[in-house]
Amino acid sequence: MGKHTNRSAIERIEHRLGTKERGSGVDFVTRGRAYEYADRSQDVQESVGQLQRSRAPGSKTLIVPQNLVEKAIEETKGTGIGIENISGTQVKKPRRV
Repeated sequence: MGKHTNRSAIERIEHRLGTKERGSGVDFVTRGRAYEYADRSQDVQESVGQLQRSRAPGSKTLIVPQNLVEKAIEETKGTGIGIENISGTQVKKPRRV
């Protein structure tokens, strides 16, 4: 997605997923699953579009800080995209696993 403002959150996600942030496309891909991180309100909709365009064969998950969970739930309705907070707590399960 672009530059992220919260570098410590990115490092926590990298450590949790066991992979580094990618330069293009979705932010993280591991074991066939795509993860996108949105750290600002205006990034949520763009991140959902990025995940929908992803060709990763497994599930697609949007990672957001706790203050953006409600907006993320609203934006992902009917898409099959799951939602997690930064620490990895699953807020909404993805359709594909």
